[in-house]
Amino acid sequence: MSAQIPPHIPSERVVEFDRFNAPQLQRCPHQQVSQLFQQSPDIFYTTGDRGHWVVGRATVARDMLRQPDKFSSDPLHNPANARTPPTLPNQCDPPFHTGLRRIINPFFSPAGVQRMEQDVRALAVRLIEQALPRGRCEFVSEVAQIFPVELFMRMANAPLDRRERLITLVDRFTRAPAVQERLAALKELGDDLQTLIAEREATPGDDLISLVVHAQVDGRPLTDDEKRGMVTLLFLGGLDTVSAMLSFIMAYLGQHPAQWKRLVEDPPLIGNAIEELMRVHGVAGTERGVTQDMVYEGVEFKAGDRLVFPAHIYGLDAQLVDDPLRVDFERPVSAHLVFGSGPHRCVGSHLARLEIRVFLEEWARRVPHFAVDAQGDLPTRGGLVWSPVAVPLLWPAVQAQDAQGQP
Repeated sequence: MSAQIPPHIPSERVVEFDRFNAPQLQRCPHQQVSQLFQQSPDIFYTTGDRGHWVVGRATVARDMLRQPDKFSSDPLHNPANARTPPTLPNQCDPPFHTGLRRIINPFFSPAGVQRMEQDVRALAVRLIEQALPRGRCEFVSEVAQIFPVELFMRMANAPLDRRERLITLVDRFTRAPAVQERLAALKELGDDLQTLIAEREATPGDDLISLVVHAQVDGRPLTDDEKRGMVTLLFLGGLDTVSAMLSFIMAYLGQHPAQWKRLVEDPPLIGNAIEELMRVHGVAGTERGVTQDMVYEGVEFKAGDRLVFPAHIYGLDAQLVDDPLRVDFERPVSAHLVFGSGPHRCVGSHLARLEIRVFLEEWARRVPHFAVDAQGDLPTRGGLVWSPVAVPLLWPAVQAQDAQGQP
């Protein structure tokens, strides 16, 4: 193990944590990982996943993520994170990042997202009412991997029969422990999406892919690699992160009936409750590379050092949030960093909030009582995106019959 630790890293800053295989990720990952990090230096080094620094504190992470000149998203400064295709715009820095992001902003701005609410609500209602008569469902596969995914596929005007294939590739990229398997899955995903890109180049529409492939940046058309990289990143985000977040939230509410009862009885509380539920159930982190030799927060960095920011657990940092393990739906909204910070803050945050809010509103109208149909803590998966393995839910059958208008 010591051979993998670069000579500039002192032993007191080494903590073993593999973000794909750590035992803390198998059940209750947010609580277990945050406890580990609270007992560790604010910034520590691990030999897991090919060796990298981990920024374990939210306040330190927020400051670092706002300084792309020192901590860059460009693989030039972090060769271990190089990808084919590059996932853009999250693998570049301002000002180029700003130009690429401006292309997709119309779809993801508050106004753009608001125009989608009717479609979001209609799909939520359809999926919930399909499940109601059964009195049970496995939420991850039967709802979470359909609801936000189908909505995104519509935005991209992508054939729905490709959903399972694309989900499988995204899952391999975000959770396979071996880097070679992750990169192979990303390449396959890019190859699959190239067909859609070519179709939109020949016959543009008003969908998200058409917007990207016919856009310009810095007064020029995008290159083929830039088009492919942007479309690939959009699918990575659209097919996985909201599914994982919604699955964690439904698992929590199914295990805390008093909290769910509050939302059923007071639906306007759902908006604020979502912020609390997201705070304690972050699903995605990010990575950076150090641009130059420096000392920062008392840590000696060398140019090219890898930095991993596990934003999954920043909402549980006691330096940021008082009594962070307490879920309080009336808590003032905290700067939880679930969507990141700085120029690379997640462009899809408004859409994610809309999807989760609408789903909970429609579920509350139809399912006043439900529970997780399992004993003990649910198994979970780590990786670039955390997720429950499965969330079996159960509700009274008579309620399902009533919802269908049966006696």
